[in-house]
Amino acid sequence: MRCVFQAMAGFLGRVDSETRCAFWAEEPADHGFDPARLIAVDLARTPAAAAAKQIGWSEVQVDDCFTGPNGAVSGTTLGPRWPELRLAGVVYLEQGFVAALPAALRPAWPPPGVTGEPHEFTTAAYWPDTSDPRAGNRYAGHHARILEERGTLARVAVCPPGRSRQPEARPVTMWIDLASPEHCDAGVASLTTIGTGDAPKEGALFLITGQV
Repeated sequence: MRCVFQAMAGFLGRVDSETRCAFWAEEPADHGFDPARLIAVDLARTPAAAAAKQIGWSEVQVDDCFTGPNGAVSGTTLGPRWPELRLAGVVYLEQGFVAALPAALRPAWPPPGVTGEPHEFTTAAYWPDTSDPRAGNRYAGHHARILEERGTLARVAVCPPGRSRQPEARPVTMWIDLASPEHCDAGVASLTTIGTGDAPKEGALFLITGQV
């Protein structure tokens, strides 16, 4: 089992408590700071909270803010806690939470004006304490193309996140094992669409970014 998150812009519009707030997913100046467009969330309802059994996994609303590879800050950067909060950032909303929003509040996705594919704005966190070999792992979507194959090993060209449609974007080349959950989300119902053998050679590649 897993939580899948969609990345979008977040502009803080209302603070309701230490961790609960409401945000706009579009530039608020463009619609006159319309309060009817605010999306209310609890920024404490994250995979980390579910893993600590503070909430159920079905109650997860947003991804955590966490440190990814090379010390990069990843995940939700709006907030998360009063008064040390950010007024604007990125929000990763859980797909089920997005689907449950009224149609008028459901943000456009992928975000308007982006230069990448939808999977480049998607992350996944697999639930710990399950038999899935990906249990407890986090993965982030990238756009990639297979250049060479050796069994399940592949040399792939990975585009910079969110920039696969930019002609000047320079991919990073690496060897990964497409059958290893320590490299990508290999397994049942994988979000990765490329693969060796008869599988597509260009598309989504969800690389590991850490643990829940």
